Amino acid sequence: MFVFCLKNEQVKTFMSRLFSKGFMDGFTVIGVELFCVARFTTDGRINPDYLEEGEERSLCLWSELRPYIYSLIKGSKKPKYFKAVFALRPYQAEMLHENAASMHLTMSFENDVITFTAGTAQKTFSLSKEEDLAWENYLRKFFNKNGFICETPE
Repeated sequence: MFVFCLKNEQVKTFMSRLFSKGFMDGFTVIGVELFCVARFTTDGRINPDYLEEGEERSLCLWSELRPYIYSLIKGSKKPKYFKAVFALRPYQAEMLHENAASMHLTMSFENDVITFTAGTAQKTFSLSKEEDLAWENYLRKFFNKNGFICETPE
């Protein structure tokens, strides 16, 4: 399990990019919990009527949920709590490691700190942590490429 956090100015920058077009739009969303004026939650399951003909998937992409979540938090008061669980699409996870069934990233914002916890699920059991290492390396490169320093939480 890979745990890291963003603090200070990185928090503001990350949140701005999170709600900008493109930054994490390709990730699927397993769930979101938001506590601002009230508590809002979604399990990320897509309404099948919104899919294009022939398209098959069960989860929304961040690009599809982003505008709705943003509309709930925009304003002068920041949310008390915000948690989102993102995942690679199955074919993307498999491209990183053939035994990866799922590669997910939990992001939680609370007390002006964003904490990330990364995890994987295997297709077949193995004591090897190769899937975890592949996912960790991918995330480090992704965050570094976007100008973020992955700090270890205190």
